[in-house]
Amino acid sequence: MEYIKFDTITSTNDFLKSYAETHEISDFFYVLADVQTGGRGQHTNIWQSECCKNILISIFLQPDIDLAQQARLNQIVAVSIVKVLQKFNIPNVRIKLPNDILAGGKKIAGILIENKIIGKKWLQSIIGIGLNVNQSNFVNLPMAVSMKQITEINHDRDEIVKLLIEQLKICYQKSPEKIQNDFNNLLIHND
Repeated sequence: MEYIKFDTITSTNDFLKSYAETHEISDFFYVLADVQTGGRGQHTNIWQSECCKNILISIFLQPDIDLAQQARLNQIVAVSIVKVLQKFNIPNVRIKLPNDILAGGKKIAGILIENKIIGKKWLQSIIGIGLNVNQSNFVNLPMAVSMKQITEINHDRDEIVKLLIEQLKICYQKSPEKIQNDFNNLLIHND
């Protein structure tokens, strides 16, 4: 699996967008960082992470999905993250729209997908994922949680990245109906 790893970078999404403009890369090529100085979430939100504690990853994809079905990519990514967390016995993992993964009602992961679309052609997607793995303290973020806080053990980030990429590939091959069904079953409904 091809990837680039940085100790520190402004944003893995920004780097990968720029890198894809000048390099031939294949689907599921990814960029990792131990620290992001300008990590982002939805809108103007900032993604905070302690050095070497969490997974900060951006994944390249040229979606073979009809442009009218853009939401399917978000479903694939969200379901993949949940399935990986379930492998580590993280309980009560749910998807909260538009881009959060919660464990026991607290945020354990976030998704930021940035698409490049020209006319009616979907050229590429940069899938940014922040996953709280071994961080124990979240300053001024009372609704954040990590895998370590839940399981009380440190986790191997490299192993989790490998499982995440594998799970993304598996979910990407599933039928739209299967992904939609999995997504709906994991979704928090605000009734």
